[in-house]
Amino acid sequence: MDDQVRLRWSVRRRLRLIELRLYWGGKINRSDLVAFFGISVPQASQDLTLYQSLAEGNLVYDKKERSYVAGPNFEPMFSDPSADGYLAQLRSLAMGALEPGESWIGSPPAFAGTPRIRRTYDRETLRRLLHAIRQKLLIRSRYASFSEDAPATRELAPHAFGFDGQRWHIRAFCHRSMGFRDFVIGRLSHVTLAGQSRIEPDWDVEWSRPVTMVLKPNPRLPERMRKAIERDHRMSSGALDVRTTICSSYYLESQLDLDIDPALLPPRRLQLVLANRQDLQRERQRAREEAAALITLKMPIPSTYAASGEPVR
Repeated sequence: MDDQVRLRWSVRRRLRLIELRLYWGGKINRSDLVAFFGISVPQASQDLTLYQSLAEGNLVYDKKERSYVAGPNFEPMFSDPSADGYLAQLRSLAMGALEPGESWIGSPPAFAGTPRIRRTYDRETLRRLLHAIRQKLLIRSRYASFSEDAPATRELAPHAFGFDGQRWHIRAFCHRSMGFRDFVIGRLSHVTLAGQSRIEPDWDVEWSRPVTMVLKPNPRLPERMRKAIERDHRMSSGALDVRTTICSSYYLESQLDLDIDPALLPPRRLQLVLANRQDLQRERQRAREEAAALITLKMPIPSTYAASGEPVR
């Protein structure tokens, strides 16, 4: 609407909070706006009046409650409330990523979550990785790999970050293995900048190549449980198509234990199975071969880079 277009960002932000509090909590007061934004009481009153005029019928003053409540025909105008968004806020509160006063949830319900096992990351390492990605630089680092007895020096060309649900990785070209790999950030140490990189991120076919994972209820489960899983995941024709990239498909496979033989776990423990495993493996192999061909074709020879060792500016 034209009125919305002319509103300043700060005003729209306050109107959005009013709307989300009304949608999820059913009511809002001037004190909520004062506490959240640090504004004056008169300014909070103006914001509520403005919202009332722009979203007619959404905001009604209830004398008994002494609060503004959501009208019976409430329709969001400044936000797009979603269940995922609300639950993400609850999760952030549970993890301590948000303080109660920082969330647009006014009065959260009682909730609990699994304890968060914190992984520690060196801030200077992260800063150098960010700088290397932005400036397209090489890094030289010690890396503790499970396949080696001791940390070994790696020369990496990082281009992106990845998160597998538990830990953060850096996506980088490794000059030692001559391919793109994921490196756990917490296992990197002694990170220094090592000159300009000539590696192009678009050579990393697995990072950008889309792929579909077809998930189905474990066929070993009773039919009633399979139907419940189908409803839980809103499956169509008994299957869920998860569209992602090849790199992320490895993460999802690990998260859901899809890389484990279903016969080795009780069906209640492994409720979902990967129905198109062979197709997925072919796509992964094809992407690896294409990336290897690109690297062979475009990799500068000889591959020598002078180490600068200079600090991040």
